[in-house]
Amino acid sequence: MRLRWILALATAAAATASVTSAAAAAQSCTWGGTALAPTGTTTQHPGITNDPAPVQMSFRAVGELGGDCDGRFTFVGHIEAGSTCALVTFSGRAIGIPGVARFEGYSIGGFAPARLLDSSGNVVGSENAQFLTGSDIAACNTPEGMTGNHFSSVIELF
Repeated sequence: MRLRWILALATAAAATASVTSAAAAAQSCTWGGTALAPTGTTTQHPGITNDPAPVQMSFRAVGELGGDCDGRFTFVGHIEAGSTCALVTFSGRAIGIPGVARFEGYSIGGFAPARLLDSSGNVVGSENAQFLTGSDIAACNTPEGMTGNHFSSVIELF
């Protein structure tokens, strides 16, 4: 049953990503390198495992911007209690792109689409990260869990 739910969410995320990319975006940026060479880094505390997290975890993602954006972009927030390595719910503050103040999203099997919001809560873009290239997935099976990772992302600003 859980696998069906994860597959349904993954399908919805893919559909959302394809609709977003079909729309005419004002800016298209990379964040944290590319899928073949991810340079973005994440940290979370405590580490995330394959067991549902008993507590909310602190979360930070940081990386250099490219494409139509420049500088450094950072997510500072939390991962919800109940999250696992396979299914994560996350949200928090966004720092480094003018007009983007917050983020909220879901990671399903290493793909993490997120909505980018302004300070009033309006959707101003989407962020589509992948955490699979170079990941230490085996850390999910340890008591300490995965405490960090590399990622790359594509950001579309409306």
